Amino acid sequence: MNQSRVTTQLTNIRSAPRCGARNRAGTPCQCPAMRGRNRCRLHGGRSTGAPKGQGNGNFTTGEFTAEAIKERQWLTLVVHTYAKREPS
Repeated sequence: MNQSRVTTQLTNIRSAPRCGARNRAGTPCQCPAMRGRNRCRLHGGRSTGAPKGQGNGNFTTGEFTAEAIKERQWLTLVVHTYAKREPS
């Protein structure tokens, strides 16, 4: 009973799709891919990337948000525009 279960599991593992990543020698990775993905757990199959927004932990002051950067660029443009004028 136990032997047939192990044999079935090994057969399923062997028939699983393989990771599509290649190593430095150019040979494909031989690890099984994660379910629903084309990569194994070592080559990014589990990761969805860095968390977005406040989950990333890089929001202490708000100094480097896209809105703050655009505002600084606009302010610099305004200052440069008025600095080029000659006083009348």
